[in-house]
Amino acid sequence: MTTIPRPLSAALDGQFSPVDDETAAHWRAAGWWEDRSVRSLLTEAARAHPDRIALVGRRFDGARTTRTYREFDDNAHHAASVLAHLGVEPGDAVVVMLPNWVEYPELVFGINEIGAVYAGIPVAYGHRQAADILRRSKAKVLVIPRRWRSNHHLEMARALRAELPGLRHIVLLDDDDSGLGPGESLWSAYADVPARAFPEPDPDRICYLGFTSGTTGEPKGAMHSHNTLIYSARQQANHIGARVFGDPMVQLVASPAGHHTGFEWGILFTTLLAGTGVHVDRWDPEWGARIIREEGVTTFFGAPTFLQDMLRTDLAGDPACPLTCLVIAGAPVPRSLPVQASAALGAYVAPAWGMTECSILTSCTPDAGEAILRTDGSVFAGSAVKIVDADGAEVPVGEVGELLMRGPGVVYGYYDRPDATAEAYRPGLWFSSGDRASVDEHGWLSLRGRSKDVIIRGGENIPVTDVESVVFDHPDVLNAAVVGVPDARLGERVCAVLVVKPGRPEPTVSSLAEFLLGQGLSKHYLPERVVVLGELPMTPSGKIQKFKLREMLG
Repeated sequence: MTTIPRPLSAALDGQFSPVDDETAAHWRAAGWWEDRSVRSLLTEAARAHPDRIALVGRRFDGARTTRTYREFDDNAHHAASVLAHLGVEPGDAVVVMLPNWVEYPELVFGINEIGAVYAGIPVAYGHRQAADILRRSKAKVLVIPRRWRSNHHLEMARALRAELPGLRHIVLLDDDDSGLGPGESLWSAYADVPARAFPEPDPDRICYLGFTSGTTGEPKGAMHSHNTLIYSARQQANHIGARVFGDPMVQLVASPAGHHTGFEWGILFTTLLAGTGVHVDRWDPEWGARIIREEGVTTFFGAPTFLQDMLRTDLAGDPACPLTCLVIAGAPVPRSLPVQASAALGAYVAPAWGMTECSILTSCTPDAGEAILRTDGSVFAGSAVKIVDADGAEVPVGEVGELLMRGPGVVYGYYDRPDATAEAYRPGLWFSSGDRASVDEHGWLSLRGRSKDVIIRGGENIPVTDVESVVFDHPDVLNAAVVGVPDARLGERVCAVLVVKPGRPEPTVSSLAEFLLGQGLSKHYLPERVVVLGELPMTPSGKIQKFKLREMLG
């Protein structure tokens, strides 16, 4: 039977994307786009492993909850029926703002089953960040806890709803129904909603808006389809090797599910491999180490901060540590960290590079040997990167320039932002990452900092990641960020902001310079100011908020 190619534009609901029908057809023919829905991942896993534990919920208060794949599948279908009962239709946005509870992935797959659009808000976000995401996504339903830690989510949601008339329903995961008003309800109130049947979603249709973390300005909603999300998850498994993650994989999901890392890797990737997701509702290194042992955790995805935290626990050096693979992405990876961490934890530690707009596009792989661990890995099959200068010309091997990417996992563009989409895409469907990088003779990528994160001192460009990577190796330094601070004569000067290990002396400008020079750092790159803080400002996903440091030091 001959399949008639369908126009991609029909699945975009009027949104602008430079991705054309010819490219989509090529990706399908090559097998990069599998033409299946995200929901089908759960259906398949539940059919193959109905009694396997799919979800473990560990709350900091001591509670533990589990779901088998059969229960996970049933609860996701119930979630779809409830949301449809509330008036959610294909193409409508549902926003989830919950801690990492087992209900989160059930809601994600329920939203997907309807053909609706999922968007997440990290539970720690405040009013302004939440308002931006709800407004931009045009959300019809918001799912929240009544409160979480110091945040009163119901109060915030009411204030947001007053600003956003399109937000029709606030649904609480809570046991207390007191004081609820019109349009506010408990999830448990819909226990008897009858099941509905839904047609299979169009794999080309937008099913997820991944909002950028907001480290600079208003977040933009990156438009992903079923095909783009599944491509990235599948290729990560193939690139490293599915068995490296565990057989079956047991993943600690500590990155917020409301952020892209927790969603794509904690929820979708775990389900693709029919693994067990251990969802923790907060990150505490000592508690996390205990859960890793108790649950037999084999895998972790997250920013380097989480890995550095683990190395300060008694997991380091423990021959019984169950971890087998940690994929570290989302922030610059200190170059010596992967080898040190691999030895300490007895696991494969894989630096990787990605962003909300492409999930992960490059990753280290055991097939390449140890040398690759000092880079950010090789490119996934079916994708490509190139490094260009200010005029858009490709630079020679080893030279630093702007990182462009293309491939089946890259987003369609930004939701309701045709201007930002057009700005991000270059001719030939090359997407500008906003990062600076180099590619070596092996084709391995090395990140060299954000384009806007370069310090320009007296007309000289100072690569921030080169400095940070060496500062991280200082024996007294626990965490570090290098930023530019204004200077009347030179424009900017280099400032190292440090968190020092407990009981260790605070480095000075001169002592830090002596160490850095001893490690081979250029004298021109030396920090001229050192500031020591108790902790660095972070996003919920573990990225350092450098704009806050610049404001503080301004």
